[in-house]
Amino acid sequence: MNIFLKADIRDIAQKEHAYFSQKHHADVAVTQAKRQCKLMMGKPETLLGIASLGAYKGAADAKPKAKRNQALMTLGRTALLSLFQ
Repeated sequence: MNIFLKADIRDIAQKEHAYFSQKHHADVAVTQAKRQCKLMMGKPETLLGIASLGAYKGAADAKPKAKRNQALMTLGRTALLSLFQ
């Protein structure tokens, strides 16, 4: 019985190690993705692209004032959140 317990305990330890290793790699990947998104959203070209897309949608819509306000709010929220993060 002792042989079976040692094998089971070793198997459990290996699976725990594999789980924590995979969890660590996933956390690193999430952190890296967040960092890359912050860097991309902080670029002036990206912010200008978002503003121009909002302006185009506002000009092409039946209610341009509402879409323009929505685009400006989105741009402002994006800029504000990028400052705090």
